[in-house]
Amino acid sequence: MKTERRFTLVEMLVVIAVIGILAAMLLPAISKAHQMGLQVQCLNNEKQIGAAMQMYVQDNKMYCLPGYSKNIYDHGGTNWTRFIYKYLQDTKSLDCPTSPDGPPQETTEGFHLYDGNYGWNFDGMNGTRGTLYDHVTNPSKGYLFFDSGDQCLTVGLNTWDNMMEELDLDWDSRLEGPNRHQNRLLIFYVDGHAEQRGLQSFLACPNKSNEYPWYVEWEEGELKAGAIPYPNRH
Repeated sequence: MKTERRFTLVEMLVVIAVIGILAAMLLPAISKAHQMGLQVQCLNNEKQIGAAMQMYVQDNKMYCLPGYSKNIYDHGGTNWTRFIYKYLQDTKSLDCPTSPDGPPQETTEGFHLYDGNYGWNFDGMNGTRGTLYDHVTNPSKGYLFFDSGDQCLTVGLNTWDNMMEELDLDWDSRLEGPNRHQNRLLIFYVDGHAEQRGLQSFLACPNKSNEYPWYVEWEEGELKAGAIPYPNRH
């Protein structure tokens, strides 16, 4: 007569331990794959936004969005989503999947208040600087749109601290701008291609001579270690 084979407590504990080890090994890979998927979605959003901006430029004698205006709703920096909305047709592409802020409401006020997803290089590319491609001599290096904690990058007080604030690098939430993608920014360039760059690489180029990728003068010159807040993580 055969006796029924049963697992001992030790064998069951060994199996549970093996399953736990395998799960611990797989979870980081699953998490990384998930993050990469979100980055791909974000990059596709920027491609749609960039294509809409390029159509706007084509329809407006090669000028990018307008500069400053007395009417706050006509300001090309803080209301760019309203200017290009007719080319997008919906606001889904304005919502980064890892941002805590959703897309704007499809109203004048909603577009004006949009924040926390994507921003554009307003001071470097706005229409008051001339036609886009005459001004930008190296379109494959010029930043147009990127992950941001504000609608646009503007000189403001002409300090690096101001730029850091507009990119939302205060790290209070760790959910905006480059905080969303593990210290990397997803960027759409003037020539129509998109890529991701490390935060420090992204910030390293602005200078007084209008060289790419910013095409904007910065009184403080090139970002250097020791500036506050400098993008180092500890």
